[in-house]
Amino acid sequence: MGHTIWFMEGLSSQRDIISGVQEFFKHTQQTVTLIASHHHQRNEILSLADIALIEPDNDEQRMDFIVTTVKNYGVKALHTGRNCQWFETHRQEIEALGVSLTTGATSITMLTLADDKVEFARAMEAHGLPVVPSLRIESAEALRHQLSSADNKQALCVKPVTGIYGMGFWRFDDTATPMSVFTHPDSRKVHPEMYLYALGQQEDFRPLVLMPYLPGPEYSIDMLVEKGRVIAAVARRKEGALQYLEQSGPAFELGKACAQVMQADGLVNVQTRNNEKGEPVLLEINMRPSGGIGYTRHSGVNLPALFALRQLGLMGESEATLLATDSFTPAVVRSMTDVILYHPTLDNLSVSNGSA
Repeated sequence: MGHTIWFMEGLSSQRDIISGVQEFFKHTQQTVTLIASHHHQRNEILSLADIALIEPDNDEQRMDFIVTTVKNYGVKALHTGRNCQWFETHRQEIEALGVSLTTGATSITMLTLADDKVEFARAMEAHGLPVVPSLRIESAEALRHQLSSADNKQALCVKPVTGIYGMGFWRFDDTATPMSVFTHPDSRKVHPEMYLYALGQQEDFRPLVLMPYLPGPEYSIDMLVEKGRVIAAVARRKEGALQYLEQSGPAFELGKACAQVMQADGLVNVQTRNNEKGEPVLLEINMRPSGGIGYTRHSGVNLPALFALRQLGLMGESEATLLATDSFTPAVVRSMTDVILYHPTLDNLSVSNGSA
C-alpha cells in the first residue's frame, strides 16, 4: 500500500526537504508519493516531486484546494511552512479529512510567541532558560535615549521585533563611516546617527528589539520535534564561512529545551549565540525548517526523511531517535553558490491544479 505526503509552500528550504525525502525512499522498498505545491511556478522546487500543484492566490480558496487535493491523492500527511496561523485556525477541519497537519507548533499562541522576539525572550527567561537581554523599542526617540545612556564599551545591535531571514538586523558601530552602510552592507554595521536619521524618516514605526551583540559563536539547531518531544536534532556551529555539525554540547541541549518549552511540532530551528562567558543564550526559535536544514544531511542525519517516516507511520519514535543518533558523524560544511538546470515546463504538474 502506498503513502502520500504533501509539502506545501515553505519559506526557504522546501527544495532541500523534498530532496531529502526522495533520496531516502529511493533506497527502500516503501512506496511513497510526494506532492509539492507552491504559490508561484517554482519549477526548481516542484520538479523534484512526484506530483506538482500550484496553490491558489487567496485564503478563501485554500480550504477547497486542500480538501480536493487530499481526496484526489489520498494524502496522509500535510506539511506547511507558510500561512501557519491560518492552518492552525483550520486544523480541526483539515484533520477531519484524515490527514495529519504539521505547522511547526501546536497552537496559535506558540506561533505568535515565536514571532515576537521580545516576548519570546521573556517567556524563556520565565522558564529558567538563558536568553539574550532584549529591550523593546517603540520609537526613534526611545532608541536614541537607550543608545545615549548605554555603556560605551558594550556593542549593541538592533532588529525588528518580528521578521525572518535576519532582515533589518544592524550592529551599531561609532567608527562606521556614513557611506559604509552602502559600500559594505554585508558587514551589517551602521553608525548610530545614520540609523537614527533614517529611522526618523519613517512614517510608520515598526517595533524594534535592542540587544547586546554577543561574541559568539552562533549555533543553529535543526530539530524534528513532536508536540514538544525532540525526536532528532543536529546543531550547526557557525564560524566564518564554515559550519560544524554537532550532536552534543550546551547549545545543542539549550535548543532542545527551548523546543520542548515551546511545544514545537515538526521540523523547527532554534538559534543561540555564546555570551562573553562562552555560554550559549537563546536568540530565537523558528517554528519552521531553517534554510540550512539541508546541510545537516552531511552528518548522516536526514531530518526531512525522519519527519516523513514518522508522519506516515513507517517508523516508531524510539527507532527514529536511535537512527538519528547512530547515523550521525561530525562534519564541517561550507555553503557554496551553485546553479541547476531549470526546466521551463513541468511534466509532473497536475492538470486540475488540485482546485475544486
